[in-house]
Amino acid sequence: MNIFHNSAGTIQIDHVERTGFYSMTSQHMHRGYELYYLFSGERDYFIRNRTYRVKRGSFVFIEKEELHRTIDAGSPKHERVVINFAAGLLEGLGLTGRSGVVTFPPQEQYKGEALVRELVAEAKGCSPGRDVMLESLLKQLLVHVFRAQAERGEPEAQPSALHQTMSEVAEYVGTHYREELHLKDVAERFFVSPYYLSRKFKRCTGFGFAEYVQLVRIREAQRLLRETNLKMIEVAEQTGIGTVANFHKLFRKMNGCSPLRYRKLQQALPANVKDL
Repeated sequence: MNIFHNSAGTIQIDHVERTGFYSMTSQHMHRGYELYYLFSGERDYFIRNRTYRVKRGSFVFIEKEELHRTIDAGSPKHERVVINFAAGLLEGLGLTGRSGVVTFPPQEQYKGEALVRELVAEAKGCSPGRDVMLESLLKQLLVHVFRAQAERGEPEAQPSALHQTMSEVAEYVGTHYREELHLKDVAERFFVSPYYLSRKFKRCTGFGFAEYVQLVRIREAQRLLRETNLKMIEVAEQTGIGTVANFHKLFRKMNGCSPLRYRKLQQALPANVKDL
């Protein structure tokens, strides 16, 4: 295992070097924040409803509850680090980031990469003051990335017409998830065949169309369970899932527990744990 935590459970560092083609296969969104850095190779990175090409020197910042997935970009080998952390680590920074990609030019890559390597080395060790160093290094890294993000603005997504269309499809799902969404109807709306939409949506986003619809609905259901006292039937209706029975089945499949259990766990856990 190459996954390391601080003792408080508010920082998790996952360092992996892969040989061979690879795309994430599981649904992915979480309560905490994520910072991704690519040491080598190339990846496509789908965030919310856009796909970005990520290369060496690229940082990806993911906000809480943001749907995202990395996709094979034709490079048979890559090395990356994923840092997940709780919201409390952003307190006192004086600046915040937004979901997206920050790529430093070659002459500036050394600083960010040096901080990442120092973080990984510290996480793998057991020196006195390890947790203090991890938090300090992570905050330095976040400031470095957020400053660059503020200066450079929004990066360009994949420019192809295909990626643009699939981004529009994802955006459509994100705003119409309360309605019935059938592949045939959405394909017709975008003037393509259901077969074409199914294949190309998977290729560009990493998600199957039906899977993406379910994830968008479950993400909203999680928010409603955490932030409101709505009854289960109301949550099911407001997320477009329909019956309570279907809601329970789908929620348990994606979260490993019932909606009621999820709500109770979220209410009971301290913020620094449930936010990671």
